[in-house]
Amino acid sequence: MKEINVSELKDNMFDAISKEWMLVTAGTQEKFNMMTASWGGLGVLFGKPVAFCFVSPLRYTWQLLDKGDTYTLSFYTEAYRDALQICGTTSGSDTDKVRETGLT
Repeated sequence: MKEINVSELKDNMFDAISKEWMLVTAGTQEKFNMMTASWGGLGVLFGKPVAFCFVSPLRYTWQLLDKGDTYTLSFYTEAYRDALQICGTTSGSDTDKVRETGLT
């Protein structure tokens, strides 16, 4: 996976977040979860680039977000749609999503 500086983004991020699904990953190397989301945004706050997302407290990922200091927002091509579907419809509290999806 390639890390991209926010200033290099050329995609329509409105479509990337709302239509293409972003993957939210939170937790530690030992215990983490990933879920799809279509709620969030990118912008500039006090001169710094920011990203934000909204996660319901009912979601397993929220528990991990609440305990941690960082999280990752990732965007994948259409080729990953099946894996993203699994991430958005199963709970990481009882499913090994890495094994189920093949995402590493």
